[in-house]
Amino acid sequence: MNTSLDSLLNELLNHTLSLEQRVLDDNSEPEEWIELLNKRQEIIDLVSELLAQGLSFTDTQRKTYLQPAYEIDQKIVPIMDRKKQALGSEIMNMKKTQAVNQQYGDYGNSYSPYGAFFDKKK
Repeated sequence: MNTSLDSLLNELLNHTLSLEQRVLDDNSEPEEWIELLNKRQEIIDLVSELLAQGLSFTDTQRKTYLQPAYEIDQKIVPIMDRKKQALGSEIMNMKKTQAVNQQYGDYGNSYSPYGAFFDKKK
């Protein structure tokens, strides 16, 4: 990976654009986002190291790379949060269903060829 600030910022913007496409795609899974988020974090860490060494952003870099990436983040973070909350709700519902099935021995979901329920607890 090239360590010049411009190339890192360009890479950050490209990964951010890819992440935006994945997040806005209704058929994408959150697991697909994780790889892009990890790549972005690696780049951010490298940029932070360069900034700690005394480099700073030029106005051109801010306008060309940082501003578009920031605007995309402002758009996709709320979408990601909503999907995260929806997944949390689905997980809770699955756990409740699983607990009920364990408690009642899966009687409600079993198929009875006789059309009747036989009490097996004698």
